[in-house]
Amino acid sequence: MKKGILITIIGIVIIGIGYFGLQMFDLAKGVKEDIGKNFNRNLILVLHDYEIDLTDLDSVRENLNGFWIPEKDINGKEILWLDFHKTKNSSTWELIPYNEEIKRNESITMNSSSTIVSLIKENGETQMEFVSLVGLDTTEIEKLSKTKFKIDGITYLRHKGYDFLETWNVHGYESEK
Repeated sequence: MKKGILITIIGIVIIGIGYFGLQMFDLAKGVKEDIGKNFNRNLILVLHDYEIDLTDLDSVRENLNGFWIPEKDINGKEILWLDFHKTKNSSTWELIPYNEEIKRNESITMNSSSTIVSLIKENGETQMEFVSLVGLDTTEIEKLSKTKFKIDGITYLRHKGYDFLETWNVHGYESEK
C-alpha cells in the first residue's frame, strides 16, 4: 500500500512538473513575441523589399529621404532625419531625439550647425559627401533598399519618425502615408 501511494505521489509530481514546464514555455513564447512586436513597432516594413539602383541619383535621393535608426541601436533615443530637396542632391544629416513628448507636442529643437550631406558620383560609385564645421569627408553608399541602407559599415533601418515632420513636405515629395 505504501508503494502504491509513493508511485501515485511521484506520478502527480511528474505531471505537475510537466504542466508547469508547458506553462513556462508558453509564457516565454509570449514574451518573445511581445519583444518582437516592440522591436518592429517603429520600423517601416515592406512586403517585398528590394535594392535600389545606386547609379540612379534621383532614385537614391528619393529613397534616402525620411527617418533612419542604426540597426545596432534599434531602441535608441535618436533617429537620423534626411530631408533631401526633390531636385537637389543635398540635405542635412540631422540626428534628432525620438520620444513621446516630441510626438505629443509636435515641436522639436533643431541644431543650427548640422552636417550637410550631398549625393555625388565618383569613379562610378554613389557616395555621400559630408560637410561640417570640422571638415569634409566622402563615404560610399554600400547598400540601399526601401527599408535599409548601409554606409561606412553601419546599417540603418527605416524608421517611422514623426508624422508632423513628414507633413511639412517642404521639398515637394508626395507622402507615402
